[in-house]
Amino acid sequence: MNIIVGATGQIGSHLVTELQKSGFPVRAVVRNPEKLADKNLEARKADLFDGPQLAKAFEGGTTVFILTPENQTSNDIIEDTKQIIANYRSAIEHAGIKRVIALSSMGAHVDGNTGNLLMSRILEQGLGDLEATTVFVRPSYYFSNWLSYLETTAQHGILPTFFSEDLPIEMNSPLDVAKYIAKVMTDKQAPKSKTTVELTGPQPYTSRDVANAFATLLNKPVVPQSIPREKWHETLIAAGFSENTATNLADMTQAVVDKLTVPERPDDTITLPTSLHSYLSGLLSNG
Repeated sequence: MNIIVGATGQIGSHLVTELQKSGFPVRAVVRNPEKLADKNLEARKADLFDGPQLAKAFEGGTTVFILTPENQTSNDIIEDTKQIIANYRSAIEHAGIKRVIALSSMGAHVDGNTGNLLMSRILEQGLGDLEATTVFVRPSYYFSNWLSYLETTAQHGILPTFFSEDLPIEMNSPLDVAKYIAKVMTDKQAPKSKTTVELTGPQPYTSRDVANAFATLLNKPVVPQSIPREKWHETLIAAGFSENTATNLADMTQAVVDKLTVPERPDDTITLPTSLHSYLSGLLSNG
């Protein structure tokens, strides 16, 4: 049984679809099963902060996909992460899970003030000595992060960005990431007891490249508009982030600017196929 934590998220939902298409058994572990698009999908309700509930949800599983929490209203996202990872570990050991695929992030190897990247580092360090076969998947920056600006871009021809217009950043499609994880979860040939995989897209992109891609697809001029560093925090607060999560996201953004979110082992990086234009084109054409 393949257990998917966060099955309603952008990676988890696509991962469920990929596994189902291939005929593999899937169980979704979610806080609110009513949000699942497929009402026939086997589901277990579990709060990641509730260790016994999570352990029960993992029972009968052989392979599990896990990830760090995403809660922009948290008052201490790092401590939340530590508690959830401790609960993951207990649940995995309780259920006798044989294979763990953990969604980390490129830059997790960096020791420093990296904000949200520290969550991925805590994940890897907290589960690195499990007896189960463990694969840490480190994707680069998601194309989907730009979609929050789509309405502004379509209406005003402006693409807000926390980066300088011409800073190249490794980016990839979350759909490609889900397909890759599905393959890892179902591969009959087990990987090494502990493996770290780093994923990038076909090329780095700048904010200007993203603006140009939107311009082509929207058939209107689009210009990138860089948000100054001193405005990051207040911009995130206005978007609904707490003081704590705004600070951590700003610190992660600075890590990207400082080019810390690069592969630890560039010669071993796996290149995913989908381009920025293809990803955006597919989404916009579907509504």
